[in-house]
Amino acid sequence: MITEKQLSDLESSERELRDRKMMLDTAVDVQAILRLLVDKGVVTREEVTYMREEVRESPKYQKAYIYLEQTAAEIQKYKADPVERLREMMRRKTNG
Repeated sequence: MITEKQLSDLESSERELRDRKMMLDTAVDVQAILRLLVDKGVVTREEVTYMREEVRESPKYQKAYIYLEQTAAEIQKYKADPVERLREMMRRKTNG
């Protein structure tokens, strides 16, 4: 169901929906490939888990994970303190 915010900007909502579908399709493809590799005995689940952690910690992906964690923490901070959120919004608006 479309939210009020999405209804006000259909183009952005459509782009966001396409992006989410692409991410979901990619996740399904990756899981299908991993299942096939494990089922055929090419790799074990333990090897997949080990490699997943190794890739996450690589410089290429680690920055993205750090960004996601910091952004999630910031969101939680502003959800917990709506007054601070309003202050930050005003500060950004006045500073351009």
